[in-house]
Amino acid sequence: LLSDSDDGVISEAVTRRYFAGRADVTSFNVADAVMAGRRDEALGSLRWALENGVAPVLVCSAMASALRNLGRYQDARGSGARDADLARIVGVPPWKLKDLARQVRDWTPRGLASAITTVARIDAEIKGAASDPGFSLEQMVIEVTAQRGRGDAR
Repeated sequence: LLSDSDDGVISEAVTRRYFAGRADVTSFNVADAVMAGRRDEALGSLRWALENGVAPVLVCSAMASALRNLGRYQDARGSGARDADLARIVGVPPWKLKDLARQVRDWTPRGLASAITTVARIDAEIKGAASDPGFSLEQMVIEVTAQRGRGDAR
């Protein structure tokens, strides 16, 4: 909480802002914020989710799912398929296509591939290849948000 206050003082206003509207943070909230490039919001949501018992593997899974969906959409969008068919091809409900269409503008194929590689590495880390799943997930948020719009693979 102290690190989230602007002036290093924990006040009633900082406490209210920190705890307001976060009771139901899920792994999908974290993934959505990452995909939209809202790194700080994603980090705050991640910390809150982990503090409230969301399993690290669920956060990583939601991130992997979001990236896979975007990758499938990126590949299939030029096929000329109607929305219902496109949704079936991508494997998402039709209403999700609007989100994917908005997100795809911010991702190059190489940036998306790099983000998928990052998430695969983090998945291994949280399943035992590293000692601190929370730290690994924070690194995932930072690295994946940095891949948006990048044409270079890291």
